Amino acid sequence: MTSFLCISVRFLQPYNHGRGHKDEPEWPPSPLRVMQALVAASAGRWNERSKLKQPVAAIRWLESLPPPHIVAADAVTSTAPNRLYVPDNVADKLTAKWARGRDASVADYRTGKDVRPSHLKGDMTHYLYPLVNGACPHFEVLASAAHSVTHLGWGIDMAIGNAAVISPEQAAALPGLRWLPTAAGGTPLRTPIRGTLDDIMRKHDAFLRRITDDGFRPVPPLRVFDVVHYRRQDAPLGRPYRVFELRSADRSRFRYPHRKLIHLAGMVRHMAVEAMKKAPPRDVPDDWVKTYIAGHYAGASAETSARNKRGTEKVGDDRQTKGSFHSDEHRQLSYIPLPSVGYEHTDPGVRRIMIVAPVGDDACLDHLARLLAGQQLIPERGDEFAGHEPPFLVQVPRDNVAIFYTEPAGVWHSFTPVILPGHDDHKPDKTRKLIKKALVHSGIEQSCGFEWSPFSRFSKAYSAHKYDKNKRPQGYIRPGYLLSQTAVHLTIRFEDGLRVPGPITIGAGRHCGFGLMVGEPKP
Repeated sequence: MTSFLCISVRFLQPYNHGRGHKDEPEWPPSPLRVMQALVAASAGRWNERSKLKQPVAAIRWLESLPPPHIVAADAVTSTAPNRLYVPDNVADKLTAKWARGRDASVADYRTGKDVRPSHLKGDMTHYLYPLVNGACPHFEVLASAAHSVTHLGWGIDMAIGNAAVISPEQAAALPGLRWLPTAAGGTPLRTPIRGTLDDIMRKHDAFLRRITDDGFRPVPPLRVFDVVHYRRQDAPLGRPYRVFELRSADRSRFRYPHRKLIHLAGMVRHMAVEAMKKAPPRDVPDDWVKTYIAGHYAGASAETSARNKRGTEKVGDDRQTKGSFHSDEHRQLSYIPLPSVGYEHTDPGVRRIMIVAPVGDDACLDHLARLLAGQQLIPERGDEFAGHEPPFLVQVPRDNVAIFYTEPAGVWHSFTPVILPGHDDHKPDKTRKLIKKALVHSGIEQSCGFEWSPFSRFSKAYSAHKYDKNKRPQGYIRPGYLLSQTAVHLTIRFEDGLRVPGPITIGAGRHCGFGLMVGEPKP
């Protein structure tokens, strides 16, 4: 039976100021931060303040272990920064002025620093390292180091530490939110690797030798560590996606009107169907191209329909409940044109398209991406490009626009309207029920509140109206089968500090670019 080395930290005040990857507020504290705290505590515990000897073998063993699971209290990071002032090291200037009888104050020599602490809803954080055969060869040394911890984060973040070997049952009973390493999405946390301790000692030695006969020698930053993404256990896995840019023959970016985004989605879907007919993956059903690639719905079973109904009945007043039905009765690809976002005056024309697969279908998505990369779009109607040469699809690994649609966020706003599964007859209660139903169908099963409006939070996005006052068509062009259904712009807010990864698309038409949500960035 597997047991765990559990290194625990109890915070003595209900806040933490630590900053992590890219200097962002960090919660939970990273495994690297815990290791640094153990190193500092060891230096005091064994009075080895110039160079560690006693705990070196134990800490090197710890850094060789895989990234731990983390059980931490919930926390809320301040949205508005607090400004702290730190006195500059200029006592000589102050005393010189005082000696000459002049007025001087330390307040005239201070540096402002904006901080956004994390306010804790509990005091315990646990780091669980699985032990092979239950053996922890350096437990006594690590426990002594953990008992000597006094701070974790900044100097004002006082804490006490502990270490124990616990059973799986004891690990499962620890209170708090579980954070697990994940391949994509989540929160980036720095973790130690082999060589991290040596790099910490190198940095400490450079700090001790920073003042030389030739002047000040800058201390190089810590370099030997890894960045591992952690996902809250109750957070969903992000759907895999691949992004393509639209490029002209001269390799310049091609812009397509975002009002006509369904035409673009249709062309890419047609290309995917033709490519997969010629080169499908192995061991797929006969109707796989029709249902999975083209997205033709084969119909749900009676059991699925009943389960869907039960899930809808569980939904509360204005929030989606935990554990409700996740829409998995029909797996298919989504073809999502991406209007440009990022700044107030950004031109929202479509210059990218994202192909999104169900969770776990990365291999199939990669197969399709290889087939489509470099291919030129083929007009289906004949007038999509207004006489211009159709663009080519160029796959990009990382994109500064796609991140607004994919990075984890706690609040999401629709750029394109959410088309509801029915007509609300202009009755708010019915609108609310249809929104809850759309959330269920789209796989949103975490607790969230929502609000709706005919207008988007993005000034250059079109409204959800189908017609203007003169009954002329306006807004985004819809497929004919969605014209009779109500559309709204939606904001959803996940609860308990949960940050959900994108891409998120909601409602009918979500597989061709409607109901496309943009994450609200961290303040």
